[in-house]
Order: sequence, then structure tokens, then C-alpha cells
Amino acid sequence: MKKYLLLLFTVLLFANVMAQKNTDVSFQLQGIVNIPTYDSTNRMIYLTYQSKGQAVLDSTVIKNNKFHFKSTADVDVRATLQFTKPNTSPNALADPNSLYLYLSQSIVNINAKGYLRKAIITGSTTNDDYMVFKKPYLKIDTALRLLGWEKRRVKPEDTNQSKIVDAKIDSVKNHKLAQLSEFLSADITKPYAAEALQMYVNTDGSAFDLDKAQLFFDQLPKKQKITVLGKDITASLTKLKQKIVTINILKNVDFFDGYAQTVTNSVRRGVTRITNSEYLYQLNPSEIKQIGNNLKVKVTIKAGCDNYDRIGRVTLVVMPKGEKFDKEKGEQFEILRIMTPFMYRSRHPDHIPYEAQIDQMISTIKQTDKEMYIVTEVFGTTGAGQREVIGCDGSLLTFNVSVDLISDKKTTLSSEKAFSLLSYYSLDGKDKTAGKNSKEVEFELPEDTKTTVLYLISSGHGAAEGGEEYNWRQHIIDVDAKEYIRIDMNQDCTPYEIYNTQPNGIYFGNISKERRSWCPGGPVPTRVINLGPLKKGKHSIKIAIPDAEFEKTESKYLVSAYLITQ
Repeated sequence: MKKYLLLLFTVLLFANVMAQKNTDVSFQLQGIVNIPTYDSTNRMIYLTYQSKGQAVLDSTVIKNNKFHFKSTADVDVRATLQFTKPNTSPNALADPNSLYLYLSQSIVNINAKGYLRKAIITGSTTNDDYMVFKKPYLKIDTALRLLGWEKRRVKPEDTNQSKIVDAKIDSVKNHKLAQLSEFLSADITKPYAAEALQMYVNTDGSAFDLDKAQLFFDQLPKKQKITVLGKDITASLTKLKQKIVTINILKNVDFFDGYAQTVTNSVRRGVTRITNSEYLYQLNPSEIKQIGNNLKVKVTIKAGCDNYDRIGRVTLVVMPKGEKFDKEKGEQFEILRIMTPFMYRSRHPDHIPYEAQIDQMISTIKQTDKEMYIVTEVFGTTGAGQREVIGCDGSLLTFNVSVDLISDKKTTLSSEKAFSLLSYYSLDGKDKTAGKNSKEVEFELPEDTKTTVLYLISSGHGAAEGGEEYNWRQHIIDVDAKEYIRIDMNQDCTPYEIYNTQPNGIYFGNISKERRSWCPGGPVPTRVINLGPLKKGKHSIKIAIPDAEFEKTESKYLVSAYLITQ
């Protein structure tokens, strides 16, 4: 018996070793092109392929608009056919006379009546599969080009429309990333998996995950890693790692039913569970030191057993040096508010990314005489999900949440100062001290400012008939008892439709024609209002929502606001 087991082990080991070797086979590639007679003299065509683990450049003269190659190659590695000699084109990726293809042990035929890129390829089963793989991404890239043209037509001063188009672009990129991620997770050994990974790495949507990209690369077959394409991916990943620093606040942390008794499941070191739906992390000095000139917060929500739209937020809480965390005593700055989509956990996309650029908070976070805490709250309940989602019977798991701070590695000094005004304040019309549907906050500046910027997050809630959840209301901002600006608090929900994988009463018909103060699956916009310079001393800011129907519909607006001064 032992001899048989030893023999089986030897056979398996040999098979694994052979699988890692480059398996070259004979191939033939022949084709027809359509070059004008006046330009056909001594015209060359170039073929790059892999043989014996090395890139090979071959060439032949086109005669009577026909060409032929014959050699040995690893047909699982992508080949390139070009009219232009490799490494001489100023923009090889945009060259229409460059064709990617997969060779075969049989004869592969090329029929190119125009551009090589549009050639018809026959004789390679792998290439047939490759073309099927590429088809949906060609449509996605076309959509991105159209959105790029739409972005160029936006007037520079129309910042609101610019953000709307940016959100659409990001949504399409994230859709592309989700499809690529799904393919790579299931088919990493496919010959064209390396190209899929290159597409993933080159797609800069907010859902891009550098760690996931590296994991995919590590799983590629060895022979794919040493190709020109594999080396390009390695260089791109290295460049991204050199450029970016990521601080993991939460990494795949399970959130549970907010109405249930607090669970006792363990969490990783450094993370504290405050409640089932709220977690705490303290930034340490070495992490803060890594933060450079720009900073963004990224939240990734993975579907659990809460299939309805819920509210979440990330808040920076600043405490005096040496003092323990006390949310009510600390200065609170809500840096990102999100709304989860209607999502069914077995459908894709099942990871929803949210981002906010928070460069304005860098100086605050880098204060050496303060303690910095990040609080993440995503409230949910599984009451409906236990009945409606397969596999959720009895489950308290609402979402799986990751939170990252992402920065570059360049550091310069900044003199910005932050003043907390309101954090998640419930404006419900009951307090009429500042007038109807209003809240006034006083603050004092220790010195004259060159500029003062107000950051405002506001979302309406109340699901009764006519409730503020279904409306958007103009906000009026007064500074020192004088009206300063009116803001239309509406949001285009179109970019976030793809994340809502469960049928619902919001995403039906033409959602682009509707406006809400928030969208399931999207971040609540942070409004940035430049108040200009202010003098040293006491000031006031009033936020009013005069048209809201609070008491009649049992509604409210949740309002956060803070100032950044220079």
C-alpha cells in the first residue's frame, strides 16, 4: 500500500512540475491584409509570442497582401501581431494596427480588410473564448468614452454637474471591476486571465482593491507572470504600492442586528465593538505619520442578511491627549455618510464601495497633542432578511464592513484648523429657538482667517406618506444673521442603481428624472461652502429647511457641519 501511495505522490508531483513548465507546440499563422499597391513594397508584419519562457519577435514580408509565420510557441500566452515594429509606436495601446490573439497547434487564419484590430480570426478555440470574454468590456469602455465626452462638455463653474458625471463614471468603472473580479476569482488559470488582471489594475474606480489585485497576481500561473504582460502588471502594482499608503481601520468586520442583544464574537486587535452596529478604532502615531498631502476615506460594504436600505457613517472623534474615548465629550467630525442599497447577498455586485476625499482633515488628524479615534456605524436589522433571503434564517449578520484611510506618501506642513459645529444633529422642527425648521450654532475664532470653509452633510428621513425620505429640500445658510447661500439638496441616483440587486420601490422606471436627498447604494454628498475670510471673535451659522414637513410626517433631517479655517 505504501508503495502505491508513494507512486501516486510521485506522479502527482511530476504532473505539477510539468504544468509549471512552458509547453511549446508547433503553430502556423497565415493571413490576408489589404494594403494599397503604392504602399505594399517591402511591407513587414511583426509577430511577438512566447517560446521557452522568453519573448520572441519574428517578422516576415507581406507578399501580394498575404503573410505566413511558422514556428513553436506557448499558445497559452497572448501573442501580438503588428504592422509597426514593437517598441517604436508612440502609443502602442492606441495603435489600431495592433492585434492581440492566441495561437493554436492548428493553422490560425487572419482576415484583415482594414485595421488589424478589426481582423477576423479563425482556427483557435482559445481565441474564440477570448473574444467572448472581451465583448462585454468593449461595451463598458464605450460607455466610459461617452461619459468622458459628457464630462468635457460640463462648464468649469458647474461643480455640482461635474460631481454627478464623476459619480456616473465611477459607477461604470466599479461595474467593470466587479465583473473582472468575479472572472478572476473563478478563472484565474485561463490563458487570458493576465489580461483581465491588467484591465483590473488599470481601472481606477473607487472599488479598486490593491490587496485583491496582488492576490490575483500571486495566483496566476508562473508562466503568465514572466511574460511581458506579467512584468507590466508587476511594475504597475509596484508603482501603486510606492505611491499609496493604506491604513486599515476595519478589515472585513461583521456588523449585527442593531435591535438584538450585543454579540460576543471576537474582533481583531485594536478594534472595539461599541454596539452590534458601531465599532471604534484609535489611530496610532506611526499610522498618522504615514499620512501625506491627500487623504480619502473608503468604506466597502458586503451584503449580509439585511436586504433593505440603511444609513451608515464614519466619524472622526478628537480627544485631548491621554484621555480615554468619550464620544459625547470629544470633537466630532462626520467625514462620510453612506446609504446601503437594497441588496440580495447572492447577487452581484455584492461589494459596494463608498469614498470621500478628506484632505481638509489632515492637519486635524496630525495634531500631536490629541488622540484620534475613528467610529464606524452602520445600523441594520435582519428581521425582513431572515424571511426573504435564502440562507439567512435566524442570522443576525447585517453587513460585512471594511474601512480604510488612503493617502499618498508626500508630506508637507499645513496650517488648517477644524471647528466642529454639528454632528448627526436631528433637525425635526421641535426646537423653534432659531425659527421654523432651523438650527443656529455659535462659534468663536481665535484669530482672523484668510478663508473659512463650511462642510455640510444633510439627509432627510421619514418613511410615512409624504415623508422627507422621498423629498429634497432647499437649505438656507445664514452667517452672522445674514443669508449667505441657498443649497438645493438633491442627488441623482442613476450611478447607484447597479448596486441595488433586490427589487425595490425606488429604482424603477427612469430614476434619472427623480431627485432625492440621498440614494440607496450611494454616499450622501458633502457640500462645501466657501464663506471667505472671517474676523477674530464670535460668529454664528444658521441652517434652515423652511419647506420641510417634519411634524406632519414624523420626519427629520440628520445634519452634520464643521468649519475648516486658514
